[in-house]
Formats: sequence, structure tokens, C-alpha cells
Amino acid sequence: MRLFAKVSDPELFLRSLNAMGTAFYRPVKGEIVEAIYFSASRAIYFLGKLNREQYEVLKSQAHPAKRFRLNGPREIIEVDQFEDEN
Repeated sequence: MRLFAKVSDPELFLRSLNAMGTAFYRPVKGEIVEAIYFSASRAIYFLGKLNREQYEVLKSQAHPAKRFRLNGPREIIEVDQFEDEN
């Protein structure tokens, strides 16, 4: 069984991060951050506000990304760290 969760509780998301998976984040606007964590058994999507301390914790445990996209039916998470090409 696999877990896929969409959460807005920053403490729940931050407690879910561990070394067995990989996390990416991107600032959206102001204190709003979008982040994704995935491992062999779970994927957790976060969209919500983080205070400065929570944001520093996230940055220390996750990689920055320009964008990511969830494709639930295909069970794919696409992560993009490249700048837009014009």
C-alpha cells in the first residue's frame, strides 16, 4: 500500500521528511510555499504558509525546484530545476 497525501499543515509536512526520501520546494508568493516529498512508500504534497523557522528547516532538508507537477493516474511526480528556455 502507498500513501499519497495533500496537506496544508506545515508541522505535519516537516515531521514527514526523512532521509529515506527526497523533498523539493518552491516559494509561491510571500510566505506561501509549495513542496513535495516522496519515497518508496509515500508522496506528500504541501501547499501553505511557513514561518521563517519552518522555511529554514525545509530548506535544510529539501532541494529547490522551479516547478513540479503531479500526475496521479500515472503515479508520476515531475520536478524541474531548469530555467525557462526562450
